[in-house]
Amino acid sequence: MDQNNNKFLSGVYYDLYHKKRSKTGDSSKTNPGGSGDRKTGSGDDSERLESELKSIIDEFYSKEGISNPRENETKPFAPEEIKAEIEKLVGLNNIKEDIEALMDFVKIQKLRQKHGLKGSNIVLHTAFIGNPGTGKTTVARLMGEYFKALGVLKKGHLVEVTRSDLVGQYVGATAEKTNRIIDKALDGILFIDEAYALATGDDKDFGKEAINILVDRMEKDRERLAVFLAGYEDNMKKFLESNPGLASRVSRKFYFRDYTGTELLQIFQLLMDRNQYTMSDECLKVMEKYFCYLYDTRDSNFGNGRVVRNIFERLVKCQADRLAEENEVTVDMLKSFTIEDIEKAVPVKDIIVTSDKLESVMNELDQYVGLKNIKEHIRSLVNMIKTNQKREELGLPVKQLTYHAIFCGSPGTGKTTIARILGRIYQTLGVLKKGHVVEVDRSGLVAGYVGQTEEKTNKVIDKAIDGILFIDEAYALTGGNNDFGRHAIDTILKRMDDDRERLIVIAAGYTGKMREFINSNPGLKDRFSWTFEFKDYTEKELMDIFLLFAQKQHYTLNENAIKVLEEHFQNVCRLRDDHFGNGRYVRNLFEKVVMEQSSRIGANIENVKRDELSVITENDVSRALLLL
Repeated sequence: MDQNNNKFLSGVYYDLYHKKRSKTGDSSKTNPGGSGDRKTGSGDDSERLESELKSIIDEFYSKEGISNPRENETKPFAPEEIKAEIEKLVGLNNIKEDIEALMDFVKIQKLRQKHGLKGSNIVLHTAFIGNPGTGKTTVARLMGEYFKALGVLKKGHLVEVTRSDLVGQYVGATAEKTNRIIDKALDGILFIDEAYALATGDDKDFGKEAINILVDRMEKDRERLAVFLAGYEDNMKKFLESNPGLASRVSRKFYFRDYTGTELLQIFQLLMDRNQYTMSDECLKVMEKYFCYLYDTRDSNFGNGRVVRNIFERLVKCQADRLAEENEVTVDMLKSFTIEDIEKAVPVKDIIVTSDKLESVMNELDQYVGLKNIKEHIRSLVNMIKTNQKREELGLPVKQLTYHAIFCGSPGTGKTTIARILGRIYQTLGVLKKGHVVEVDRSGLVAGYVGQTEEKTNKVIDKAIDGILFIDEAYALTGGNNDFGRHAIDTILKRMDDDRERLIVIAAGYTGKMREFINSNPGLKDRFSWTFEFKDYTEKELMDIFLLFAQKQHYTLNENAIKVLEEHFQNVCRLRDDHFGNGRYVRNLFEKVVMEQSSRIGANIENVKRDELSVITENDVSRALLLL
């Protein structure tokens, strides 16, 4: 529309406005004392003038061949349409029920008001509690449309903000920013993500000022504003409890549960449909297994739908990399994800157990030097697990097993190595979802102040969930009555019960001290069902370990070097004490021997032949022994 047309319409509005004023003025003169009649007359005149204005504008648009903006306005959604859209969302069954209950309440209160009955206040402020990617923002937008359709909010738009949008850096800035954001959200929804971040600072933090302004405006503008506070469950609970005014205004809580593996697959399939991708049923089964694995091993920060989106984007990239190598690419190839794309995008091979995976791990166990009694113990444990699984499969009663264990023995006897092997065995047998090992000692669990040890210990345990928590020198946790190590033990014992299906604890240390550790707390005795005794290596086993180190790094020992080493290991085994390092001792000796060999040949490196680079002599060994 050009400038002349705008001037024309402005003139119409101006003339009608003054015409309306003069008519209203005449009416007041005619009825100086009759306020009721004056209002009626004024109302009739207003309606007549508005009708006249509409006719003039419609005629103008028609003559000019311009479409009337009113004709292009989108028809508002009906409540039933919004409800149908909410029902289409994947999962969120409890949220759908909560929304319907809220909307039913709103409808009844509106109906009571319509019939002149006293209705309850419709307060829309709500806490959205749950992990990221659970659909909180999507639900908030749909609820805004729902409120608009029901006539509760005039606009129903969503204004999404975080702490940085509300809090300023200097005095006075926060009030200005927060009020400006709230004004923008009036007649709609103010959605504050990670709302608890407003209360994370000290008393001088400007976030507190934003909260106070928010609480005040939530009350003053309660008929024009819905505030949705979103965030993690524990943080939101503390946040709401930190301010009584906030808690009283946000009495409604929607809990967004994590998506199950099946629901994650549904979201993934929706993403594929929207972006015109497909995959075979076989590939979908692999993806379902992976999504179920992600759900089963999730922690408190699980990303839900965001994780699915990231995986989808990785698949798109892997497919593009694969197709870039092809000479001819068809439409079907452009649309299809393959098992090759999946295996490159996500670690499905690590989590999908095949029939030969357990055999492979057990073969690896057999390659370790010595540890005969440990290997037999593990085989018995594996057979027991497999037998129980078969009984369960056939509907026979099965005694619930616990796998927490004590590893007793001197340093360097393979305790950490065997813990890692066990983790992989448990993963292949389905006992643990991940089977990883988190290694700690007292310093990784115990803090220096009251309350910090429990927090520190819980964080370490959270990392070990679905795997093994390996506590080296565990007896160091048992101090005096006031020692914080006891708090760590109490926390570990509680989590061993609470997370018994997702956590295995292995406590390791010297045999005598570990017995004292177990006897120091009745709860420890009850929970550790297995004891693995790691014996010191014999002189032959120490020699075998040295030769294994040499073989892996392509070194060979001449006969005299072997004799010197055999004699040395005989003396070591005869004289060693409880603190002898076993495998660690051998590794340190090997590193010193290699260093001495390098020093010997390095002096004449230009003339050294290839074979000489790999030979270890008796002189290399003898000089290394002097360094121990």
